Formats: sequence, structure tokens, C-alpha cells
Amino acid sequence: MSTQSARKFFQPLAASFLLVFSAATGFAQSDLTAVAGTIHDPTGAVVSGATVTVRNQATGAERKATTNANGNYSIPSVPAGNVDLIVEAAGFKRYEQSGNSLQANVTATLDATLTLGQSTETVQVTSEAPPVQADSATLGRDITTKQIQNLQLNGRNPYFLSLLKPGVSGNQAIGGFSFSLNNGLNVNGSRNGDTLITQDGAVAVRTRSNGTSIGVADADSTQEVQVLTSNYNAEYGRASGGQIRLVTKSGTRDFHGSAYEYFRNSALDANSWARNNSPDPTLNSQPAPLRFNQFGYNVGGPIFVPRHFNADRNKVFFMFGQEFLRYRTAASNDLSSDQFVPSLAMRRGDFSELLNPNNAFFGRARVITNPATNTPYPNNVIPANQLSPNGLALLNVFPTPNRSGLLNYQQSASAPQDQRKDTGSIDIVPATITTFAFEC
Repeated sequence: MSTQSARKFFQPLAASFLLVFSAATGFAQSDLTAVAGTIHDPTGAVVSGATVTVRNQATGAERKATTNANGNYSIPSVPAGNVDLIVEAAGFKRYEQSGNSLQANVTATLDATLTLGQSTETVQVTSEAPPVQADSATLGRDITTKQIQNLQLNGRNPYFLSLLKPGVSGNQAIGGFSFSLNNGLNVNGSRNGDTLITQDGAVAVRTRSNGTSIGVADADSTQEVQVLTSNYNAEYGRASGGQIRLVTKSGTRDFHGSAYEYFRNSALDANSWARNNSPDPTLNSQPAPLRFNQFGYNVGGPIFVPRHFNADRNKVFFMFGQEFLRYRTAASNDLSSDQFVPSLAMRRGDFSELLNPNNAFFGRARVITNPATNTPYPNNVIPANQLSPNGLALLNVFPTPNRSGLLNYQQSASAPQDQRKDTGSIDIVPATITTFAFEC
């Protein structure tokens, strides 16, 4: 390939990549958060000129700020996750606080009190309480990674974790299978279409105004689910009900991976009451067939060129996960509907049950007459030598009864469901950004 041809081939490809990357980074903007606070000395006086660093524990990415004359600092555009707070100032020991959890787009207040001493000494503190949430958008609930992993979530659709928040209801339950796109979430009595679902800041609902999502998210690729029910900021438009915000995981500075499988099998189930009550031995002897397998993997880590041993692993990160679903069951018809077929007696020419005025077939008494003489057959029974071969063939088209009573037939059919979910992300950390607080 010539140099000119190579340029013609790679330039559009590079432009497409930049457009996709720009769009992806633009979508993620609303899922960043901010950290602010005040730095004090042991007497309670504010400390100005202190260097404050917020360091992401997973990626090592850092954001810095310098306290102003009032001891205040503010660091915007911080990715959600667990962070360390590091404060350094002349005449004070280095302060390190771990265990701080930041929620997406929820400003966290992290204060610190320094100790007099040499800067070569370090005071380590572990945060015991979640940061104070001062943003009005926090009138909701945040479901964390630990909860997503530990909660029993049949079907593993993370959108249904929003049902943990008071005021949120739906036509599905956390414990019930649900693999469909129709999430059916109602917030504080609003319609399904009044709930907005976003994924990494991008709108994730279809345009049919019925609350249907564009896809079923992968629970193992989900970092948190945030539910906003009232008093959220003006930036959350498009919906008058509530906001269901999903944030996916990002890669870390170290390589991590996991694989899993969840399964259910009818060999482990008990039979249902309706099947036990059926005279059909194929139904009353065993539970309905069920094969459920949900399996996948997740891998993430840094992207770097190992030119030397200490290659920079704190700049570019990737995460990729796949989940597969195989659901096999027999879907029975609704037992409350009128499901009946010709009885075994009818197949022998015995229609005596039609003389009952409450019979299920006509709802009134029906007399069978001889078409040649127009006289009724005794007790509605047609003699065997007068049975029509065509009529018998027509009766044999219907399946035989498998239940007792008026509704004498229960049918089942295979209802397979297959899904594959692909989730991927690339995060790039630019050079360290230093931010100075301002007076207000």
C-alpha cells in the first residue's frame, strides 16, 4: 500500500475514532463529581496555601487544589469511586485520609484537621462515615458496587435495584425473572414514560415514551445505580417523574478479571399445585422444565507501552465485560381462561355431556339429531356404525384432555430467551490538573 493510499485509509478511520471517543467522553461528563472542604489546624484556625490532593484508589489518578485565605478548596471533575484525601502544608505533618466514597455527580465535603510537625511525618486517618451530601440532587439513593454484588437479583438487571428506594414501584420485582427492555418503573406515582434512565450520562430510554430502555445492562459491569426522586437539579431534564442513573465500571492501574455463572434447573424445583392436580402423568410427575444459565466475565486494567520497567500505568485504562443468558422454560397457558378440547367420550360418539345446560362447550343444552331422520339420538350417543370418518378425523386434530373439570386442557410450549451483553470503556487521565479555590 502506498503512503498516499494509507493516508486515505487511516484518516477517515482516525476521524471516526475521535468522533466516537469525543461523544463517549461527552456523555460521561455528568457522572463526574466534585470534592470541597476546609482545612484547619489543631486550634480550629483555617490553613491557607495547603496543597490538597484527591487520589483515586483504583487508577491512581490525582486532582489537586490549593486552599485559599479562608482555608477552603474545591476540586471539580473527579470520577466517582473510592479516593484518598492527601493534605500537605508547611509546618504540618502530611495528612492522609482513606475510605472516602464519592458518588456520581454528588458533591462530597471532605474536611481535614492538620497536626503540627515535620512534613516528612504522616498522619493516616480512615473515614468511618460517608461524606456529607450537600447537593440538592442527592434526595434519592445510591446503590453501590458492593450492594450490586451481594443483593439477590434474579435476572441480574441492575435497573430494578431502584426498587430499593421508597417511592419507586414497578411491574417487576427484584426477586423475579426479568430480561426484557420494558422496565416499567414508576417514581412517586408517575407514569413509566416520566422516568428517565441514563447510562454514563447518556440517555438510555427509547423514544416511545413508555419507559423502555435501549438495552439491559450488565450487573457485573455496573459501578453504581443512582436514583433521584425529587428536587434534582435543572440539568436533569426530560422527565417529571424520576432519574435512574447507571454508572459503569472503569479499568484500574492493575489488571483484574473475574468469571461467573448463575443457574437454575428444574431438577432442583418442586412441582406446582396446578401440575400436581392434572391427571396427565407427564405433568403431575415432575415440575415444568426450566434451564437457566447466566454467565460471563469481566476484565480490566491499564493500557501502556512497556518501554521500560516503570512504564506509566496511571494514564489510560480499559474495561470490557460480556454476559450471556440462556433461558429455557415451558410457558403454560392461563388457567383462568377457557381452554377446553373435545372429551374422550366425544371421540367415541358420546355427546351426553352436552345435555347439561351448563356445559363448557355451548353454555346451554345441545341435542344431537340424526341428519337422515331429524330425530334425536338417545342420550346424545351416536351409534358406532353411524360415526362419520370425516368427523372423527376432525376430532383427532384436537389434542386429548390432560386436566379434569370444565377447563380440561393445559398446554405448554417452549419459550427460549437468549441474550448477549457487551460492555466496554476506555478512560484517559490527562496530565495532573491543579485547581485553585476562589472567594465567594
